[in-house]
Amino acid sequence: MLPAFPRHYHWAGLDFIFDAGGSPVLIEANRSSHMLGEYLQFHGDDRPFALTAGVMNRAGGVPCFLWRRGDPFPDADEDACFIARHLRPHLAVEPVICNVEDNQEPRSELVAHDGRQVRPGSIFRWWYGLPWSFERSGVTVINPNCVWVTVRDKLLSYQTLAGAQSFRVPLAFPVATVDEVRHLLAAHPETFASGYVLKPRVGWGGQGVQVAERGDPPREIGPGDLLSERIIPHRPDGRFWEVRVFVMAGVYLGGIRHASHTPLTNYWQGGRPEALDPELSARLEPAALEAVRLLDAAADAIHRQPEAPISDLTNVVY
Repeated sequence: MLPAFPRHYHWAGLDFIFDAGGSPVLIEANRSSHMLGEYLQFHGDDRPFALTAGVMNRAGGVPCFLWRRGDPFPDADEDACFIARHLRPHLAVEPVICNVEDNQEPRSELVAHDGRQVRPGSIFRWWYGLPWSFERSGVTVINPNCVWVTVRDKLLSYQTLAGAQSFRVPLAFPVATVDEVRHLLAAHPETFASGYVLKPRVGWGGQGVQVAERGDPPREIGPGDLLSERIIPHRPDGRFWEVRVFVMAGVYLGGIRHASHTPLTNYWQGGRPEALDPELSARLEPAALEAVRLLDAAADAIHRQPEAPISDLTNVVY
């Protein structure tokens, strides 16, 4: 029997920063968190994978891994195959590989890599598309659609987390035009006293993000952007930084720090991964666990709806 917590958000990667007053601020919750390669580098243990495999083992039945026909790609440093390689030793039953291209229609069975039909007990799903039918029928899905709908839109995620006690989220506004951005900057001078951040509501890797000083002109935007207050961390060595922490199967595992001499600290934008100071890691544990509880409850409310929602947030562009 699976534990009551978490029911759905078993594979949680959360990005935090500390504001000038030393309080944690959650920047982003991730749908299918990367950076486990860096976790292995700095922590040297397989706990994220062992804990996740434990969830799959408790689900019973056949564990399945979902990946693309082309995986692993020659330039991949962390992909579905990387994850599978670390999960496999901890699984009680030999897993079955299933190609994402063969499994996009709602059904109760997956088509395995070798063509056979498999009824899964659990599925590890990376950031690839997967029909709602599996999680709705009781299959344990790691990175399920109900979590995607909860966390993938940053504004909706912030709204879910707005009542948190151990951290806060940035004040943010949906924007569709540069004129709207200018109006909000003028209307909320205290909120944007340290500058502002423009970023897509749905996106990853720091793509399309503008970190601006106060008075900087906003870049051109589309209809799906977010205007957020800028959090400037304490910088004892002059660098900007953020932290990614992991909560796997409800267990806080600490994380890694990304630092940069520019305000764009995302790994894909040049942020350098480093070991996370133990004191900072300990300070983030209550915040990370509370965030997962709140997001998991929101995902469970979606899961309990009579019908799966129709949402663009479950779509994947390959």
